[in-house]
Amino acid sequence: MKKYNLLTIILFTSCSFTFAQSERFKKAEISNRIEIEGDINFAWIYLSNLGNLQNLVPSTIQSSIATGYGIGSSVTLTLTNNKGIIKEEVIKLNNKTFQITYKMTSSPLPIKNYVAGFALKKIAVNKFEVAFDAKFKVQDINRKARLEAFNKLQLELLTNIKKKTDENK
Repeated sequence: MKKYNLLTIILFTSCSFTFAQSERFKKAEISNRIEIEGDINFAWIYLSNLGNLQNLVPSTIQSSIATGYGIGSSVTLTLTNNKGIIKEEVIKLNNKTFQITYKMTSSPLPIKNYVAGFALKKIAVNKFEVAFDAKFKVQDINRKARLEAFNKLQLELLTNIKKKTDENK
């Protein structure tokens, strides 16, 4: 009887693992915005230097090391709590319109095709909006956790860029 129970557990575990591995990845998006009073140029310079990500999302990113600047530049992010390393590459950059887009090139996360970006838009004199948008593919089994994690990350980054801009006044 013990052999059958063990065999049943092994088969169930194998089937569950196989299902998770073969499940399709589906599109997901997260977007958040914040209005900030202050110098849009300061905020842009701080945000577009991806080496500052460790200061903007300290709960998730232990260190961020940028290599180069502009399209093709990259950043290596060491995640907190030994959760791995993420590598990202800038694929679009426009300093005149305050827009940067980057993609993950390597990640331990259970996602695919992650592309995100920041856009700053002037609203009034010394007032602007920062938008943080991300698109990626994720399996249903991980969907809720990934959406919650990326939403939390975006909100933390936006809150901290507001704090940095306020400190610069």
